[in-house]
Amino acid sequence: MVDFENLVLAFDEAPDNVEGAIDLDPIVDFIEENFGAVIFRRAYADWSKRKFHRYQHELQDNGVEMIHVRRRTPQSKKNGADILLTADAVECLLLRPYINHFAIVSGDSDIGPLITKLKSHGKSVVVVGPDKRSTAAHVIELADRFKFYDDIVTPPQRRRRNTRTRGGSARPRQRTASEVVVEIIKKAGEPLESALLKRELLAEKGFENFSEKALGFKNWTSYLNSIDQVRVNRRGDLGIEVSLRNGGR
Repeated sequence: MVDFENLVLAFDEAPDNVEGAIDLDPIVDFIEENFGAVIFRRAYADWSKRKFHRYQHELQDNGVEMIHVRRRTPQSKKNGADILLTADAVECLLLRPYINHFAIVSGDSDIGPLITKLKSHGKSVVVVGPDKRSTAAHVIELADRFKFYDDIVTPPQRRRRNTRTRGGSARPRQRTASEVVVEIIKKAGEPLESALLKRELLAEKGFENFSEKALGFKNWTSYLNSIDQVRVNRRGDLGIEVSLRNGGR
């Protein structure tokens, strides 16, 4: 469940803001890698506002239902998204008792009581906050697991490679996705978050449409486990790190 107004507001107020920089794909990947399929997906905002329009296609591609939040008065600055989000979460709690994990993307202090309510019913609550500046301290403390947006989503660095050949020689062999994964980890020189690694792969030329499911794998982690040179480590804080075996040799 995403308080999209809260997320966009945090980015708008950031000193190094880049318009349209919010990327939800890695967050969805992170949640699915750690908790399985996300069966209830909703994002809350006043979708009539132009600043939200650019994100609608991505949300639709991720199967996220966009819940419209209408401002009560033209002068109102209150974020009503958290109110609808809370109401839907409680309804989900009552009508879908089989859901054991709730993931909330928001740093709004008003979601504190919701976290407490969900936990009192034995549910695990994971919160992804926009950043330190705009995330309430008590929200971080209340969550069973907490991540900042930048802990999961880091803009991938597109790499430029000289693919020209000399003297009319044959074109270089097409690299496989597995080879590119290994190259990315080697270049990083340190373990990478699973979701970030996938974004780096998708940023590589020729792999923009890569899908592990098209290759017969259940999820991204299953695909990584199939690469002999790669080690997948699930950390205690629900993060999944990917490194190379034998020191990268």
